[in-house]
This record gives sequence, C-alpha cells and structure tokens, in this order.
Amino acid sequence: MNIQNPFADAELLSLAELKARLEQDSDLSARQQREMMSAINTTAKWLNLPTEMIPASAQFLRGKFQGIHPAHHHVTKRRIQNIKSLILSAMRSQGLSTKLASYLVELSVPWMELWDIIEGEQYFRTEFSRFFRYCSKQGIAPSEINDQVLADYLHALEAESFVKMPKVRQQSICRLWNKCAELYQSQGWPPIKLVVPCYETRRYALDDDQFPPILLHKLDAYLTSLSGTDPFNMHVKAFRPRSIKAIEGHFRRYISALHYQGIDLSGITSLEEIVTKEMFQLAMRWFWDRNGGKTSKHTGEIGWSIRCYATKHLTADEETIAFYASAMKRLRISQEGLSDKNQRAMAQFDEPKTIEALVGLPMKLWAKAERLHKTASTKRRSKELQLCVQTAVAIEVLIFAPVRISNLQNLRIDQHISWQDKHAVIHVPRAQVKNNVDLVFKLPITLSQRIKAYIRDWRALYTEGANPYLFPGRKMNPKDGSRLRRQISNMLWDETGIKLTPHQFRHVAAKILLDAKPGHYEVVRKILGHKNLTTTYSHYAGAETQAALDLYDEVILQHRKGTSFGSTQRSRKFQEPPFMDPLQIYGGKK
Repeated sequence: MNIQNPFADAELLSLAELKARLEQDSDLSARQQREMMSAINTTAKWLNLPTEMIPASAQFLRGKFQGIHPAHHHVTKRRIQNIKSLILSAMRSQGLSTKLASYLVELSVPWMELWDIIEGEQYFRTEFSRFFRYCSKQGIAPSEINDQVLADYLHALEAESFVKMPKVRQQSICRLWNKCAELYQSQGWPPIKLVVPCYETRRYALDDDQFPPILLHKLDAYLTSLSGTDPFNMHVKAFRPRSIKAIEGHFRRYISALHYQGIDLSGITSLEEIVTKEMFQLAMRWFWDRNGGKTSKHTGEIGWSIRCYATKHLTADEETIAFYASAMKRLRISQEGLSDKNQRAMAQFDEPKTIEALVGLPMKLWAKAERLHKTASTKRRSKELQLCVQTAVAIEVLIFAPVRISNLQNLRIDQHISWQDKHAVIHVPRAQVKNNVDLVFKLPITLSQRIKAYIRDWRALYTEGANPYLFPGRKMNPKDGSRLRRQISNMLWDETGIKLTPHQFRHVAAKILLDAKPGHYEVVRKILGHKNLTTTYSHYAGAETQAALDLYDEVILQHRKGTSFGSTQRSRKFQEPPFMDPLQIYGGKK
C-alpha cells in the first residue's frame, strides 16, 4: 500500500523510500542494512505512523524525537541515541546528508592544531567537536571563519542533525570562538571576532532609554497610586506588587507597539494621550497582526490594563466606557475551565504508572544524590548533585503542598516553616497569597525529615551567609522563579518523561484526588486554597470524567446482563463517594 503524507514536501523521501534504497545499496553490508532498517521501523513504531508518512528529514524528525522519552517505550537513553545515530547514518549513506561529518571522521591538520590548543578543556571540546568536523569536511580553514560560515553551519544543523536547539548551539559556538580568540591568540588561534546572532523574537518591548523620561515618570506615578501607599488614593484596595509589575509590563509593551506603528513617542507627555480610541486601536491592531490575525491571552491582558486606566483611573464618559467594553469582548479570551495545555498535562496522569513515577521521583533523586555525593570528582558533578537534592525537595513539597510557584520560591525557613512534633508545617499568611487565603500544610514525617536534612546538610552549599530562604538565590534573595521553574520541569522530563510545570502540580493534585474520590470538590478547594467552591468547580468539573464514564459503562453492562443497577448490584468502586450535585454548589437548591 502506498500511503503518502499529503502535508510533506513531495521532493523529500519518506522513510519507506529510504528503506527501499537501503535494500538496493550494495555498498552496505547486510548487518548495516538490517540495523538501519530496524531503526526506521522502530522510529515509525514510536511515532505511531506508517513509514510512508514520515519524511526522511532531520528537521522533521528532530521535533518528533524531542517528544520521545525512554520511559514512554521502556528503553534506555542509549537505545534512543543509537536509533537516532542509525537514522542519520542511513540518510548519509543515501546522500540525504552531505555537510555534517560523522564523529568518526578525522579532523584536518589546521583544525587538529586548534583541537590540541584546547586540550584539557572538556567543555570547549564538547561544544566545538561537531563544528570542527563540519569545517574539516567542507574544506574551510580556521582563518576563513566568518559570520556566513556560522550561518551555513546553522543551516546544516537544522537540515542534517537531531541536535536540540540548533540556534542555541550556533550561538554557543560564536561565544566560545570569541573567548578562545582572546585566550589563545598567542598560541595561534585566529584573531577573528564573530557576531553572536540574536534569535529572541518574543522580546519586543523598548529599552528604558527609548522611552521619553516624562512618560516613564507618569507611568511610575500611576503604579505608585495602585500600591496603596498614598492614604488619599482613590483606589480602595491596594494592588499586590506582582500585579503592579504585570501592569507595568503591559504598559511598556503597549507603548512599544505604538512605536512600531510609527507613533513618535518623543512628543507624548502623558498617559492620557496614549489611551484614546485611536491610539488604542492602533496599538491593539499591532498585537492582533503579530499573532496572525487573532487575539491571544497576552493581547487581552494588555488591553485590559489599558482599559482599566482609561475608564477607572481617568474620568471617562459613557462613549469611552462603551468603546472599551465592546473592544474587550473581541480582545479578551474567556477561558472556561482549564486550557488545552493544562488538560494535556492532566491527561498524562490517566495512567497509574505516571502517578507512581511522579510521587516516587523525590526519593529516587534524593537516594541518587546521597549515593554519588561522596564520590563526586568534579565541581560540576557536585553541583549537579546539589541541584538534584534541591529539586527533590521542591517537587515533594509541591506534591504534598501544591502552592503557586511564587509561594514556593519565597518560602523562608524562619517565617513559613515551623515544627510540630516531627512534622514540618508550612504556613503562608494570606497577605502573601494571590487570592488572600491562608495556606497551611502539615507535611508527612518522611518529607519533614528530608527537609530537615536538606536544611542541615545541603542548603548551605547553595549560599554563603544567613540566607533565610528554603531555596536560596544570590546574596539574600530567593532563587529566581524562572530558574526554579525550569529546574523542576527539566528534572521531571529527564527522569520520568513527564511534561509538567510547577503550577500544573495544582491541577494534577485535583485530578488525582477527584479520580479517587469523584465529587470531592470541597476537599480540592481546601487543598488548593480557593476562596469558594465555585472557583474549584469551574476549573475541575469534569476532571473525573473517566471515573464517571467507568460508572456509566458499568450501568450499561449490567443492563446487558439483564440485571438492574440497584444498590445490591453496585460495585464497591462507586459506592463512595457520590458525585456532587452542582446545583448545591451554586445555591440552586438547598
């Protein structure tokens, strides 16, 4: 059967066609043919696609391989690496890869001389290895290196390799080359300086020096008014620092959009001038076009901040209020329940083995670090083990106390952690919580013991002095929130194949509980610290869908057997608890 992928480039071979070529290639040994074709079949099995629908393209397969984890297919990391290597070898043997050289290829003499210069610098050699072999194969001398060579190298990485983040790798080569040009010029390293490319397309906000000082002054005055520090402030309720920071970002991006739309900012002296109907439409159209002709959550949030200033901070007439109300209906995304992204995250935990992998990970990481700590031979290895322990503690805290990342990041051992008998108790006062609700978690003894050991034996390795934070950062600050977030997410993926952000621990906690106890929304509310049950129900109604479907299936199967599904026939699995009546939640009936 000849099945073609209608969305693939017609000029690209499929893996099925690549297999056919391998079978006819007399230059390959029988063993090489067998191993390469086996790798193709395995790849198709992992992707759950016929070989006819998989392009023999490194660019296509790179993204697919990044979603493959050893835990998903019960194989080792080495096995996945071997499969990738065999696929590339197959493509190289059929002329589909012509630029990047195999790691077995020897370096040319000029490049070998540079290789010898960095002897002992393992990091340099690791980063440069592929680039040196590329230049050797292409006949490019070290003295001929320039920005175009690096651009061509990036193209080769994207077209002929499975390396993660090719652009990052190219940037790294440029930085290291410039560093080596300074360090080793006297030893013969060419004194060539490369431009480090910038690929950050998401960042568009102007720098401070591009804003008129008077406009920044007016913005600061508005933000101060939101803080509640002025006793005569018209705003009854003070905004939280995090909210004020978000509003500042919204205004800066909004003003930047006006700049990109051709507005001369130098002539603007007040915020009132930029929130007119005409200015608002101009700026928001820029965001609309940037997002492919549609709105986004980000666009809606920016528009909402501007709308609040124009209609609430200023004295707005009815026409202005009506305009902004109409505009926000189109710009602001109304999200009912969880987003698709969060639903996908929760769906991973339909499998009991995924839950087991998550809850068992902290102990696994802790044991690994303790086992290897005494034998860690390098500073880098020792740091990896420190991060391993820190991440283990952070993940286990999130499992038993699913707090928001800002609260996790700012946990202080002198303010938020107390001890009752052998239990650690986390208490975050309401003033420090997003929705102004006290958070109190009495942790299990096993976790409490690990926290105590972490504070006693490991935490000091991260910081000098009396840093009070459970997860310390530089000086006397907590660890950067984004860094802690990446640290947790990366460890989860590397060790278990689970894709999860720290905030999504909250959603997973709700799912795990509701799967086991359908209808127990009040328990979920208390665990997550929601103010009211309506919030909990609106987010997680349907989280126990599979449990409900299982119950329905059992009802139907009982009818097929000719028996009623009464109390005498009800399975133990669904006797307790009953599903909660949503009308009770919303006050529809008593």
